Amino acid sequence: MAAKGMDDIAALLKGIHFRKKLFGGVDEADVWKQLDMLQKEYRQAFEAQEEQYRALLSERNAMITKLKKQLQGFEGERHA
Repeated sequence: MAAKGMDDIAALLKGIHFRKKLFGGVDEADVWKQLDMLQKEYRQAFEAQEEQYRALLSERNAMITKLKKQLQGFEGERHA
């Protein structure tokens, strides 16, 4: 499962089950394996969110540049 956000991770957490040992609780190796998998999911969610924010920043910067050019054009017409 490739996590896209925190909701995906929450659903994943609800489904995590640790292998039990006959004596002494849960299998430590299984716990570490599950934690490693969870960390990878968090990383994927973070990277997806980071990519989305970079795209939004790029759009914002393009809009700012466009508006600055329009403003310069209006100021040029005003002084002419």
